[in-house]
Amino acid sequence: MKKLILLATIAFTCYSVNAQMGINKKSARDVETLKERPLLVVLMDEDEQHGKMKNYNENIQQAINDIWTFSPSIRFITKEEWKTVYKDKDEAKKYAHLYYTEKMLQANAPNNCLLIGLAEKKVVTHFVFTPDLGLADLMLSVTNLQKDLEIGNNYKKIVKEQVKLSSKFLKDSLEHKILYIDEGFVSKKLLKGIHDIYDYQYEIVSKEEIDDAIVAKDPKILFIRHFIKAQRPTTQNGTTESMHFALKLVYNASNLEVISGTGAGAEIDIKDIEMFIRLINY
Repeated sequence: MKKLILLATIAFTCYSVNAQMGINKKSARDVETLKERPLLVVLMDEDEQHGKMKNYNENIQQAINDIWTFSPSIRFITKEEWKTVYKDKDEAKKYAHLYYTEKMLQANAPNNCLLIGLAEKKVVTHFVFTPDLGLADLMLSVTNLQKDLEIGNNYKKIVKEQVKLSSKFLKDSLEHKILYIDEGFVSKKLLKGIHDIYDYQYEIVSKEEIDDAIVAKDPKILFIRHFIKAQRPTTQNGTTESMHFALKLVYNASNLEVISGTGAGAEIDIKDIEMFIRLINY
């Protein structure tokens, strides 16, 4: 039993600890100020809306309106309006801002990130790596960003509480849920052996099917998705780099709450499912 408890704790803790790597003590102190300020969400200019950015403005507005509750109010602005606020330091101190960058911002944030911070500060409070910008991808990133801010530096206490809640949730409802596993990452070993270790409903599906469940907030679906933690860029010997770390998490599609971590790496294997099952026995 002690071994099971340890493994279950590690499974969930791996998410919460690593998700907080971007919020150091100094940044965490900004969170309370950020929470009190109206949030300016910066939209892309028309000439930027092509390729993966094609539907960004529509998707980020829907994701923020649907999920974001951390700020007292929300306002969507153009980049030109953003520049006007940023140049006026007194005006900037009235707001928090959220924006997306495709490029690495030296000593600030990696490329392909959704960032949030105090409008008068160059270095943002927090960021989440968001390489894909579909509606479901942004809903998940916005949820993860908000959850990190809510947790702040209290993750150790919250993890202990959340492990118990997640275990109870699975005991009470797993037999009524379907676990979606992304066909693009499932291992051959898992395909061959999952029916021997997993006694509940599951489906091997496409990313698009998982995305549909996210957008629909399907109460029947749990799903496994990668969470990529990117660290702030650092420069050594003239080279600026950002370390990335991949975790696999089990989410509840109805509210995008994290149920469990399953492990590191890209491939979804039998060990990931075994780790998930162990949480039931916490």
